[in-house]
Amino acid sequence: MQFKVQVVIDNEAGEILTEDILTLDRSTDEGDLLGLSLAHSKRLLKKLQQHIVQQQAKQYTEAHRCCPHCGKKRRIKGYYDIQYRTLFGIVLIPNTRLHRCQCEGIKSKTFGALNGWLSDHNSPELLYIETKWASLMSYGMTVDLLKDVLPVSDSLDAETVRHHLHTSAARQDAMLKDQPRFISGCQNQWEQLPRPGKPLTVGVDGGYVRDCNNRKSNFEVIVAKSFSKTESPKRLGFVQALDKKPERRLLKMLRNQGLQENQQISFLSDGADNVRELQQLMHPEAEHILDWFHLAMRFTVLNQFAKGVCHSDPDEGTELLKMLESAKWYLWHGNAEQALEKLDECYWLADDPELQYSKSRKLVQHLRDMTTYVHNNAYLIPNYGEKYRYGETITTAFVESTVNEVVAKRMVKKQQMQWSQE
Repeated sequence: MQFKVQVVIDNEAGEILTEDILTLDRSTDEGDLLGLSLAHSKRLLKKLQQHIVQQQAKQYTEAHRCCPHCGKKRRIKGYYDIQYRTLFGIVLIPNTRLHRCQCEGIKSKTFGALNGWLSDHNSPELLYIETKWASLMSYGMTVDLLKDVLPVSDSLDAETVRHHLHTSAARQDAMLKDQPRFISGCQNQWEQLPRPGKPLTVGVDGGYVRDCNNRKSNFEVIVAKSFSKTESPKRLGFVQALDKKPERRLLKMLRNQGLQENQQISFLSDGADNVRELQQLMHPEAEHILDWFHLAMRFTVLNQFAKGVCHSDPDEGTELLKMLESAKWYLWHGNAEQALEKLDECYWLADDPELQYSKSRKLVQHLRDMTTYVHNNAYLIPNYGEKYRYGETITTAFVESTVNEVVAKRMVKKQQMQWSQE
């Protein structure tokens, strides 16, 4: 059984042209593949792409043959082919070289008719798929996957994909120069805006990857995730030591999610200085919350030390556990001052030279760090219990998944891959 595939072209001049694309032989014997095979579909897409692109280029050339000033047809000097790379293979397009009209007043005497239209010889969809897939897997795997499912050019390799990804990233970064760093306007202007959507919640955290330039050290990657009850979540990641526009990047992510100047927004973070500076000046009415998850994890470590004290000195260990539990309770209810007093009592108990505990120095150091951490972030500590009862977000656990997506999964930490900051 034969199937003939044709394309029918109905151009603007009213002409109807019919061109054969290819002929397929398909049998109905048992064991034969039913329908199109992958190879047939690749051939079909490649042929169809060639016909469509060439006809579009022909139509564009005819439409721009005349001089835009006097309307006179330009003379043809010659032809040459240009390569246009698409998801469905490389298409050779005849480019007509035209003589310029004298009334144009341009020094160059000839030009290619398609040069202004096809300034980049790579299809936007090809660049999009390459960039999207290469941001989720290695460049080599991206090339293999593209060649498996699409009739892309056989000359496509990992270096080409890497170059395209970096070019796309540089183009997006260049667009940030026009992006403001902070919310603009004043209270009077915000009050005249329409009613905003549901509040946005933004979690900011960091992860570490190995530095390829100094293999014994790591550098930090800041990641953020924003979500609301009505919009799909957005994510971003950047290296703050290298990035000169982190506020613009974060604000652009929020605007892409529909942020309005009078909309409520809550930032959750671990209280680190670099993260705190990033979010505090962006929105004047934003709420900044110290992540309960990081507080609870620090208390978990201290409780482990206190249980160790119980083995060597049961009375002191029991007292230390009670005071730590009390400090945690005060923090849960937003009372940082009382929590600091309890932590000071824990510190003096652990620093007692008569305490029989082999790791007392480490315990003292952890208590000192905990006290400093709570003191520096006291103004970020709300009443967690009240927020929890009202169903509000108090932890950046949702950001931990983003750290895994962006850092652990993409940067392949298990294989100890090394990266440049760029």
